[in-house]
Amino acid sequence: MPLLLFLSASVALIDGLGLSLFIPLFQVAEAGAPSNVDLGNLHFVVDAFNFLGLNITVGSILIFMILLFSFKGCVFFINSFVSVRTRVRFMKQIRMQLVNGLCNLSYPAFVGMDLGRVQNVITGEIGKAGSALLSYLSTLQAAITLVGYLFLAFLADFRFALLITIAGGLSGFVYKYINKKVETSSLMQSYIGNGLQGKVLESVWNFKYLKATDLISRYRVRLVGLVHDVENLTMKMGKLNAISGALREPVTIAMLSIVIFVQVVVFDVSMFSIALILVFFYRSLTSLLSLQNSWQSFLTNSGGIKTVNELYEEFELKSESRVRDPLPPFGKSIELKNVVFSYESDPSRKVLNDISLEIEKNKTVAFVGESGSGKTTLVNMLSGLLMPVSGKILVDGVELTEQRVHAFRQMIGYITQEAVVFNDTVFNNVTFGAVKTPESLERFWDVIEKTALTSTIQQMPAKEDSMLGDNGVLISGGQKQRISIARELYRDCSLLLMDEATSALDSENERIIQSNINALKGKYTIVIIAHRLSTVRNADVIYLLENGVIGASGTFEELVAKSPRFRKMVELQEF
Repeated sequence: MPLLLFLSASVALIDGLGLSLFIPLFQVAEAGAPSNVDLGNLHFVVDAFNFLGLNITVGSILIFMILLFSFKGCVFFINSFVSVRTRVRFMKQIRMQLVNGLCNLSYPAFVGMDLGRVQNVITGEIGKAGSALLSYLSTLQAAITLVGYLFLAFLADFRFALLITIAGGLSGFVYKYINKKVETSSLMQSYIGNGLQGKVLESVWNFKYLKATDLISRYRVRLVGLVHDVENLTMKMGKLNAISGALREPVTIAMLSIVIFVQVVVFDVSMFSIALILVFFYRSLTSLLSLQNSWQSFLTNSGGIKTVNELYEEFELKSESRVRDPLPPFGKSIELKNVVFSYESDPSRKVLNDISLEIEKNKTVAFVGESGSGKTTLVNMLSGLLMPVSGKILVDGVELTEQRVHAFRQMIGYITQEAVVFNDTVFNNVTFGAVKTPESLERFWDVIEKTALTSTIQQMPAKEDSMLGDNGVLISGGQKQRISIARELYRDCSLLLMDEATSALDSENERIIQSNINALKGKYTIVIIAHRLSTVRNADVIYLLENGVIGASGTFEELVAKSPRFRKMVELQEF
């Protein structure tokens, strides 16, 4: 900022000095010699020629003007380049801060956020914030340029400086009301844009349901209403900007007329002085109008700064610990000791209540129970997404803290009901973008073989380089789930979490996934959350959750024998 202001002031001063040379130029051309009278305190411009021992001729003045304005061009280039670099660095920095803030957001905070707002701010409002910064820089530069011309004006004629200051104050009063309206409309446009983005995302996510039930017609009314609101505010700001533009020339001419009248009629100033004063007046007024226009542009985009700042502060407030302590590799067991968990929205309701259990390395453990029994909360805790309100989670005897959770997550493979497949190639989906080398290819085909996908991929047009489409739309549900499992096996995870991994599959694909899980038994530590009891029959230990507590545990046969609730679940599924 200081460098930009210094360069802007330099441009104004060099430009002013160059323009003042027109007075001795006209004097030499008309009378053969310059006069210091019409230059006021700017007479040092002529004195500089005498100091350098140069003859004051039309040619020498013109050459000096060319050199001076060439130097001004160089300074102007540096000023513009620094301004662009400042904006680019600002945009990069704020984007990095938002991306880092999003990635460091805690899972409970993410669940409670408006995703439409997040997307709109990161993709749209940040652009407005960048434009606002550029306008702010232009405002500062115009202000310092105006100060530079006023300084020269004071040197040339004190009365002129006083008049231009009064004129600037009057024009500022004219624009004050318009600027306030533009600022308010900009902020409202940003907030409505957040809502529009959210509704558009909802319509995309739920398109199938909305289309099948024809509720999309009613949803369209909401979208159209928000579109109208955004466009109406845009039109309002456009109208205000048009009024501002329409006033620009009349205000300029009015001020110019007043200054000429006062200088000629009241103060009886010579024509050469008037010429110099008019040049300075024009430059000053141009800077003043540029300042007003830049400030109005800043206000137009200021809503972007506020919404970006609000989201960034929320990210910071709800972020996880940035301290990342190491955690030794998983070697023996994961133990939960008297774990209690409740959500902040309802702290009195204990979703998990005094849970104590041990998951041994390379054992398969399953959690079953009715909806709301705490299964998903428990797996979220085992993946480090949630932390206990009280109690401890120990990994080989080391307590899992917020500082160690990042290292713990690197050991986890996570497979959910909705398979995670990216719009990329098979290879990149499984390896998560690893460089293709003989070693990575060998490892890739090894995990593909383990998940029974070899023949499927070999039959694809580009084999491992075949695209899978958005969310894996080009492959079946069972194939998507196996791609997800292959990715976790490629990562060589220590703990494989399967949260309802087969609940969305048909019987044939469930059988295939189940055979994959059985093949991994004893080689990986596997935790399974399931409604379908066929998925957990071969587990080493099954825990039956009831209202946040462990109701019973044991092998499948043991639970059938000793737990009436589990036995009833088996009977209901006609197992």
